[in-house]
Amino acid sequence: MANNLNVVNEINEISISDEESKKDYGICEECGNENTNKFWCLQCNSRRFQQNFGNWTSGNKDVDAIIQESQSNCTSFLSFVEWVPYSQFEDIKFIDKGGFGKVYSAIWKEGPIVKWDIRQKKWERIYGKEIALKSLNNSQNITIEFLNELKNHLKCNEALVPCLGITQDPETKDYMFVMTFMEGGNLRNFLKSNFSKLSWLDKLNNLFIITDGLYIIHNENLIHRDFHIGNILSLDIERCLITDLGLSKPADETGISKDSKQKVFGVIPYIAPEVLSGGDNCSKASDVYSFAMIMFEILTGIPPFYDIPHDKDLALKICNGYRPEIPSHIAIPQLLVDIMKRCWDAKPERRPTIKELGVDFLNYTKYVKNEIKESEIYKQIEECNRLNLTNPVDNNNTNRSTSYDTHPSAIYTSRGFNFKNLPKPKNLNENNDKNTNELTTKDYLVTEEFSIEIP
Repeated sequence: MANNLNVVNEINEISISDEESKKDYGICEECGNENTNKFWCLQCNSRRFQQNFGNWTSGNKDVDAIIQESQSNCTSFLSFVEWVPYSQFEDIKFIDKGGFGKVYSAIWKEGPIVKWDIRQKKWERIYGKEIALKSLNNSQNITIEFLNELKNHLKCNEALVPCLGITQDPETKDYMFVMTFMEGGNLRNFLKSNFSKLSWLDKLNNLFIITDGLYIIHNENLIHRDFHIGNILSLDIERCLITDLGLSKPADETGISKDSKQKVFGVIPYIAPEVLSGGDNCSKASDVYSFAMIMFEILTGIPPFYDIPHDKDLALKICNGYRPEIPSHIAIPQLLVDIMKRCWDAKPERRPTIKELGVDFLNYTKYVKNEIKESEIYKQIEECNRLNLTNPVDNNNTNRSTSYDTHPSAIYTSRGFNFKNLPKPKNLNENNDKNTNELTTKDYLVTEEFSIEIP
């Protein structure tokens, strides 16, 4: 676990708060140029990688080109990937499967590069590192989706669950991502087991780290497009990271298919209403809407709309302003409730940017961590703790343990939909003619032409 913790700590040094400041990493002992990261010189290390290009190949020129480009522009040990022979892995164990393929844990015998050892004249590695192997079905011939995910992940690798390398299963011939292993699994499963242990500071830390990762994605002019809590992996109580950029695209690239039918992908409660209602409306603001639902689950321990079917009726209700209710037995600071409501506003232009959210959560985290008792967030947390009959803000157990029974048709894996004729999104207070909770698809013509499970 210590090795994984070091990787995440390194990632957490990259934050919204550091955007304007350039860190001083000292001078390279070999060439005298400035280091581009801790113990890392771009000029020297990229040269070493380039000199080794002739000694390996993935067997696919497109994959080779992406790996070589990442190594030629390596500014830190998290900014590039390696080609890793499958024989380097041992103790391979199946973890899970989805529409995209399968996930395994394994031990990487040689381990990933950390830095160049000047004295020994060789790469220093984390030997025997536990990693995750993520395969993509039918990727023997390399799909566009595989290449796009690899390219997009590398753009943001230092803020996501890091991709450390690429390999190929010798039996299936499927290509696989070599990823940092996150011991807590996806954040929903982690919350199920650990929600009662989370302090308000833990929750604020996680919200900040998630916004920080999404900020870097948006800063690369990318949109996640499938942002839900299953695509966030947890290391421990304080740290979680975004993953799965398979559906990410540049912010100016449309999502319209060749047959001109808009295809919506995702988990319905997390999909912004402007995306559900059709048209090419996926934007950075739609990621912010998805973040609101992630925030809801982190604050309450309960998935949004867990008790009703995730179908076209729910899609209709969301377009008409229907949002999840905060459980009456859980007191949550009003500052956080207000942020969540701003994020799930039906009007994308009214939602805050991810940078604004990151700044808010960074400040709140500092106020609580440093016990700034005159700050509004600290006061509200103390009041919530009193109402929740728990310990002070610096202790655990912010809320009583929550339990819930998920409706059998509440599906939290990503699927593909093609909804037609859903109404233009509006907020609940704009529905004057009919109670949104009573609206059904009988009021609108809605079709669902396909439904396929994806990651």
